[in-house]
Amino acid sequence: MTPHVIVVANRKGGVGKTTTAVNVAAELALREKKVLLIDLDPQGHATLGVGVARSNSELAVHHLFRPQGVDLRSALKASCIGGIDVLPAQHDFQVHEAVNDPLRLARGLSDLGRAYDLIVVDTSPTVDITSLAALASADHVLIPTQLHHLAYDGVVRFSSVLLKVATTLNPRFRGLAVVPIQIDMRTNIQRHVLAKLLQNFGPKRIFRGIRSDIALAEAFGSGTTIQHYRPNSRGAADYALLTNDILSFWISPQRAAERTPVRVEALSLSVAL
Repeated sequence: MTPHVIVVANRKGGVGKTTTAVNVAAELALREKKVLLIDLDPQGHATLGVGVARSNSELAVHHLFRPQGVDLRSALKASCIGGIDVLPAQHDFQVHEAVNDPLRLARGLSDLGRAYDLIVVDTSPTVDITSLAALASADHVLIPTQLHHLAYDGVVRFSSVLLKVATTLNPRFRGLAVVPIQIDMRTNIQRHVLAKLLQNFGPKRIFRGIRSDIALAEAFGSGTTIQHYRPNSRGAADYALLTNDILSFWISPQRAAERTPVRVEALSLSVAL
């Protein structure tokens, strides 16, 4: 059985994309899944978020997009989180030097065989060749977004790009889900934008949201994940609930019919802390 590929993407920066990729990967690992985290953002924050340091002399996932390519197995690094390996980013990667081959990542991942249960891919906040290659390799795509009007417009536009890639390059693509970030259902604007997302994408494509939690940023600063930095935090609780959705809808889809539709009130995530 080939690994299930989950791509975390949005062409807008600052929406919690890397935080979501890292903490979903960590939550899956806690559930005894063997996970590969791929850092396609040259900033390399997902790499740092699981405690991996890489020197410029070492291979990175971005070397795959050079004309000569690379065997991805030679770029693998073990993270400080049990159950997670990493394909780190190349900080000085220049996208204009990349080979224009959107299927290169999909072919590269096929060489990894059955070493992993799931692959989580963090992407850059632009629609460049690496992001297109990620979408072309995805079984599913998570789209983190804040709940305001410009962010909503960005999600709609990005979903159009995703649909085009899926219909032309990726026959294995199964669907997307939106993940509300920094939610606070006490504000009218967030409730209004969430209602628009529900109307446009349907309740089963809106996964559990993530509340603001300074511990999420602190965990990154410590080079670890929220589950290991502060397991009793609301950030850890929220990512556990989000991972429940991922597993029930995407990994074990027979359970999806059991899930009740998302209500606005449900996204307040009333967890006793």
